[in-house]
Amino acid sequence: MIQISENIKNRLSTLVIPIVLLLVWQIVTSGGYVSSHFLPSPGTLFHYTVKLFVEQGFLLHILVSLKRVLFGFLIGSVTGFLFGLLMGLSKTAEKILAPTFHVIRQVPIIGWIPLIVMWCGMTELPRIIIISIAAFYPITLNTFSGVRSVSKEYIELGAVYGYKRLKFIRKIVLPAAFPSILTGISLSVGMSWAMLMAAELFIETFDGIGTRIQLGREKFNMPLVITGIITVGFLGLAMTLTAEKIAKVLDRGRAIRKES
Repeated sequence: MIQISENIKNRLSTLVIPIVLLLVWQIVTSGGYVSSHFLPSPGTLFHYTVKLFVEQGFLLHILVSLKRVLFGFLIGSVTGFLFGLLMGLSKTAEKILAPTFHVIRQVPIIGWIPLIVMWCGMTELPRIIIISIAAFYPITLNTFSGVRSVSKEYIELGAVYGYKRLKFIRKIVLPAAFPSILTGISLSVGMSWAMLMAAELFIETFDGIGTRIQLGREKFNMPLVITGIITVGFLGLAMTLTAEKIAKVLDRGRAIRKES
């Protein structure tokens, strides 16, 4: 009997629920239990999706959304990293900045949309700002936590070698805080993608996946709405898995350099 590897078994097991849901979906729609206006059949949705990508430029809307996420994520993650590093390295900075930071982050990110729109207008800038805020919080918290968790032994080692401030950060602090920072980056990617949809749905624009979903709702075009939602789900999963994979590669490379 052919032995199936554990890795293949794990991959196949992840397909069980999607396959069951697809079968139930097909049975419900083909049996007429639900109107096609509310839930199109899998076959109908597949043909509509192909047409959407080929004839209606849906890929361009995806690229626009990805561009927004990239810009917002880069701005939010870089500023969040520097902010978290500052608070982690300086207790004085933490005393001054942390209370205000924790108060502000209690406000749901969507709650900032009206104010930002009033300040910046219906332009591209508010969407980028909202995404940046979403990326800012996780990387700030995880960078701060990682820096503060550096063991005293490493700090004493840096003192023994006589490392100055910048060299101490580069040689001691960042390597020790690296796993926590990577976790923050992964979380920031997911939050950025989630808030992209809010930014596109609540801040009026003409392109992006969120606008296609909104257009489908306005015209009661259920295939467009479902295609948009599924696309958002798959792209979000792909981005999260990619971020986690890159994090593992970087962490492995750091471990190898440390051993050598």
